[in-house]
Amino acid sequence: MKIACLVWASFSDRMDELANAVSGERKNINFGYLPKYLAPLKYLAFFAATQAYLFSTRPDVVYAQNPPVFCPYACLPYCKLSGKKLMIDHHNVWSVKSFGQSVISQPLALLEKVAGMLAYANTVPHSVWKAALERFSAKRVLVVKDFVAANPFPRDEAVRRSISTSGLIGIASGHQGLPEERVEVEAMAAEAASGATLAITGPPERLASRINSLGPLSHVKYMGYLPKSEYDALKASCDFGLNISDEPYTVNHVLFEYAASSLPTISTRREVIESVFGDSLVYVEDSDAREVTERIKSFLVNPSLLSEYRNRMSRKFHELERSRAEELEALQLLITAK
Repeated sequence: MKIACLVWASFSDRMDELANAVSGERKNINFGYLPKYLAPLKYLAFFAATQAYLFSTRPDVVYAQNPPVFCPYACLPYCKLSGKKLMIDHHNVWSVKSFGQSVISQPLALLEKVAGMLAYANTVPHSVWKAALERFSAKRVLVVKDFVAANPFPRDEAVRRSISTSGLIGIASGHQGLPEERVEVEAMAAEAASGATLAITGPPERLASRINSLGPLSHVKYMGYLPKSEYDALKASCDFGLNISDEPYTVNHVLFEYAASSLPTISTRREVIESVFGDSLVYVEDSDAREVTERIKSFLVNPSLLSEYRNRMSRKFHELERSRAEELEALQLLITAK
């Protein structure tokens, strides 16, 4: 069975994992960054490229990602004409996450509702989006959480020495430079926690100026964008992770990376995050540097707390591993059903 996994973006960690799980052919349709006012022309070009790809490769199942919702709609002509299955992975519910109560949210909500009803099946990364799609009357909504395999790298003292020669070492990663990602809070919190050093990773074109604007930092090291092997080795060698964000609806993919490294993690409290990670994380109520600093200091003065949350994250990883097998079995049944 030939499965096309389609994304209108330059990358998607989630679709990479789903494509691997269903043995699908991963296809990105993207022309790089374009100004927002060119969005209509961009989507028209993506629509044409999607038709060319699908009608030339003729997959048996099309697995398309929303957002943007126009991506699954571009797959409908091929699926309806050829009688093939259209499955939609709702990385998020676009009308809710990005547009809230704005005027544009209503027509987008209608588009998402119709898409969810027309699709053969729909997948989502957590139960909050599942409830949203079920309110939209979407068909066959299945939760398939993100998942990252166990980090194969051991703790490496040489890696640690490249960051700091004393104290605890934390990592803040998974940033794409979005305004909701509070990298400034993470940096200032670490700077105020004497005895801890924070390594920050992410694309320089989006993060470097934000970090530089904070002025000289003694306990923060910005690493830029690292190759995967170096990045995984760094995570394995750190003592804790940070995930501070004002985004209310997203379970950041980096949390699954931290779980794969059994990394104690301080995170902003959000319903969607607690629905997946429960009490495995150390929560702060707000994206406030002082509160984050206090949580880091609690690790510094109480090593047993650090050990406790390392064990909690290890148990959560094994729980995610078990649930992943069940979710993928249900997904395969959906795909292969007659």
